[in-house]
Amino acid sequence: MNRLYMILLSAIALSCASPEKPITNPDDYSQYLNTSGENEKIKLAEEELTFWSDKFSESPNQYAYLSKMAAANNLLFDITGDIKYLNNARQNLQMAVDKTGESSAPLYRALAKTYITHHQFREANDCLIKADSLGEGHEATQKMLFDVKMELGEYDEAKRLLKSFQSEDDFHYLIRYSKWLDYQGNTEAAVAQLELAKAKAELMKNEGLRLWIYSNLGDFYGHIGKIEKSYEHYLKTLEIDPHYHYALKGIAWINFSHEKNTAEASRILAALEQAHPVPDYLLLRSEIADFNGDIEQKEDLEKTFIQLASNPAYGDMYNAYLVSLMETNPAKALELAHREVINRPTPQSYQLLASAYLLNDQKEKALNVAEKEVLEKTYEPKSLLAVAEIYAANGKTAKVAELKKELMNAAYELGPVVVRRVNQF
Repeated sequence: MNRLYMILLSAIALSCASPEKPITNPDDYSQYLNTSGENEKIKLAEEELTFWSDKFSESPNQYAYLSKMAAANNLLFDITGDIKYLNNARQNLQMAVDKTGESSAPLYRALAKTYITHHQFREANDCLIKADSLGEGHEATQKMLFDVKMELGEYDEAKRLLKSFQSEDDFHYLIRYSKWLDYQGNTEAAVAQLELAKAKAELMKNEGLRLWIYSNLGDFYGHIGKIEKSYEHYLKTLEIDPHYHYALKGIAWINFSHEKNTAEASRILAALEQAHPVPDYLLLRSEIADFNGDIEQKEDLEKTFIQLASNPAYGDMYNAYLVSLMETNPAKALELAHREVINRPTPQSYQLLASAYLLNDQKEKALNVAEKEVLEKTYEPKSLLAVAEIYAANGKTAKVAELKKELMNAAYELGPVVVRRVNQF
């Protein structure tokens, strides 16, 4: 069933019900906004990193120490959001690969994982092809290759890989099959596969898998308008890991987009910025300021985001966001969009390129890219919003009206600020 159709059904159901109270309750999650426990986690990870760094200094031929250093750096990146730790982890692993004579498939997979986090998907692909040629852990490599092929827009190859490790009893197959179904716009079936995967994770009592599946179901249920289920799964995530920033951000979004409670959303974001100061939170704060009519603060937050996200240490991680904020620098927006298409030629990246063409007053080029590379190739509401704006610029009012109906039923996912743009069509 088409994703936007599912959103429509959910929106109708929600409109027929008048909830007497908000879905969220600060008593459910306020204890998770305390950062003291996280400081202890940082201290332990730093001690781990120092220990293995000292061991490596004493025995520089022991590549296993480099793997331990990389693991500590990755953990510190997860906790703090400081990009230097991710870059350090990649350097550790590259050195380990070199020291083993490029003969370790597990090291190549670990290196590929850091490239994926850094949105360097072509480099990740190269690492995984090398890992596959070495043979060890073939299926693990194939699963990661599927992930990368999806990010590179190589969908036929991704489909072939998915079939190669098909197993209804495998958690890792189920979550990837769900990703494939979501790409096709069949969100109802995608959620069903995630629920099957959840049952397996719970049966195995695997905390890492449960964290992953609960947080992703929090997202997916939000996408189809089932906000209560989304909230429940974010809380399940936090019960396992009280410092799981992504789940707290999801709850902040529910407060903002569904309940229009900007004060509570801002309170959550303030705690997140203290514990995990990454540029992402500035964008949501900017939306909140816009919604509240504080345009000066909105613009200040956007400028700060652009400054931070343009740090070369991030590489191309924030290109997609930067393109959308470059209204005063159309040439830079087009440059970044072209780079994103090279790095990650998916329908979403082509949507950025189409939007950048429109920003540069090249509306015919924008329309050509949108119709050829975006429409019917992605069901993401934000991509369809961009197409609607391109249609509007080209005077195709009937097409705009058609998309507007679909977009209004994705109001929760788009957020109240973006919905205002939709209403202006």
